[in-house]
Amino acid sequence: MGRSLKEIMAAIKIDTFAGIIPRSYPTLLPDGCAVKAHNCRLQSGKLSPLRQASRVTGIRSYLEGALEKIGDAKTLYLWHRYAGDCFLAWENIVKIAQSNLADDVRHRIFVTGKTGVGGTGKNLPCVYIEDETGTSFVRHPLPKIPLAAPAITLEAGEPSDTVNIRYTVFYQSWADVYGYESGVSDGSEEIQYNDGNEITVGAVAAPTGAVLRRIYKVVSGTETESIQFIAEQAVSGFTFPALTFAVKDEDAGEILPTLVSPPEDLSWMSYVPGNFYAGFSPSKPRTVMFSDVDRPTSWPIDYMYDVRDDVVALAVAGNTVFALTEGYTWAFTGTGPEAMSPCILSTPQACISARSVCVLDGAVFYASQDGVCMASSAADYAGTVSVITKKYFSKREWEALNPSTCVMDTYDGALYAWFTLTNGVRQGYMFDLSEGASALVTHDEQAKALFYDVRSDNLYYTRSI
Repeated sequence: MGRSLKEIMAAIKIDTFAGIIPRSYPTLLPDGCAVKAHNCRLQSGKLSPLRQASRVTGIRSYLEGALEKIGDAKTLYLWHRYAGDCFLAWENIVKIAQSNLADDVRHRIFVTGKTGVGGTGKNLPCVYIEDETGTSFVRHPLPKIPLAAPAITLEAGEPSDTVNIRYTVFYQSWADVYGYESGVSDGSEEIQYNDGNEITVGAVAAPTGAVLRRIYKVVSGTETESIQFIAEQAVSGFTFPALTFAVKDEDAGEILPTLVSPPEDLSWMSYVPGNFYAGFSPSKPRTVMFSDVDRPTSWPIDYMYDVRDDVVALAVAGNTVFALTEGYTWAFTGTGPEAMSPCILSTPQACISARSVCVLDGAVFYASQDGVCMASSAADYAGTVSVITKKYFSKREWEALNPSTCVMDTYDGALYAWFTLTNGVRQGYMFDLSEGASALVTHDEQAKALFYDVRSDNLYYTRSI
C-alpha cells in the first residue's frame, strides 16, 4: 500500500535559529545554527526567505559632481521635495542633514564632506535649496568671509556737545538672498559723536551673493554694554555704497549674534535634537564642533571640544553625539551646544569605515578591527563599546572580510552589511537583531551606496552594474 505525501515528508523543527557562526568548525556548531544560512531570516518565530528587492522607477535622479552613473555612487539620498521626490547621488562620501526649520517650504538639506561645490578642488559645505516653484534647486555655499572693518566719518566734524559725548565702535556684516548672515567684521576706530549726529559708513565691495549690509555699534549702559543693530543697506550692483544716517541710541535694535562662519572643510554635519548641529573639520581632526541653536551657519569657537584621536565620523542617538575615532569613541550629551558633556568610552574600538556607521533603536553601530561595534547611551551599555559579532567571527575570519570596505545600514530590525574581499568579490551579510536573539546570515544582494528613508520605511541601494 502506498503512503501519502504527508506521511513521507520529513519535518524540521528549529526552536531557536542563530544562523551561521563562521568562527566555529561545522561539527562544533551549537544547536539552532547552520553551516550555511543564505537569503533567510527569523521573523515571528518562523524561518522565512529574505524579501527580494524591487527596482525603483518613476523617481528622478541627480548625479552630483563628476559621477557618471548612479551604480558607481558612494552616497545616496532620497530628497523629499515639493515637485516630487528625487535621488541625489555622489561619487564620494558626503553627509546630509535635515533642515532646522520646522516648516521649510524650500525643503533645505545641508550637505558636507566631498561636495565638489566651490570650484576646482574645493568641497565647501553647502545647503541645497528649492526655488519658489519647487521645480529646480541651487547648491548654496555656507562659509562667508567677513567684511573689513567699516570706515566711519562724522558728517559735522567734531561733536559740538562735549558734555553729552558718545564713544563707540562700529561693525558690519553681510547677508545673502536666503537670509544667511556672515560673521561680523573687526571693529572700526573709536568714534566720538553726539546722540543724533549723522555718520557715514564708507563704501565697500559686495562679496559674491551678498544682497544686504548690516551695521552695528556698541551701545553703552549703566552696567553693561552690547553690540546692537542700527542700520542696513541693500546692494547696488557689486558695491555697498557709502551710507549716511543719524545715530541715536534709542533706535538701536537686536543684539549682534555671535556668528562664526563654518570652516570650508566642515564634514559630517549632523542634526542634534535641540535644533543645532554637530560636525568636525578634517583640518582639525581632533575637534568636535557644534553650531549655534537655530543658526546652522554659525559655529562658535566656544562650542568646540577636543578629543584624543582623529575623528572618522559622527553619529547622533537621542541627545548624544558619538564621535567615532581612530582610537577611543567619545560621547557628548546635552541639550544645548554650550553645555555638552564629553565622556570617553572605556573600550578602545577604532572606526575603520565611515560608511559603516548607522543608528538603530538608539544605538550606534560601526565596523572596527575586531567586528561590528555597538555604542549606546542606554544605562546597560553607557560608557562602553560592545563588539556584537565576536561570537560569530574570530579575528582571522573578520580580517578576511576586509572590514575597512564595510558599507552598512539598518532596516527592519537588522544590520545589512557589504564587504569587498581582497580578491574583489563582494560579500553581503545580515545581522538580525529584531527577535531578541541575534542571527547572522549571508545574502545575494549587492549594494554600493545605501539610504534608509524613514518616511517611506524603505532601504534604498544602488548596484554596481
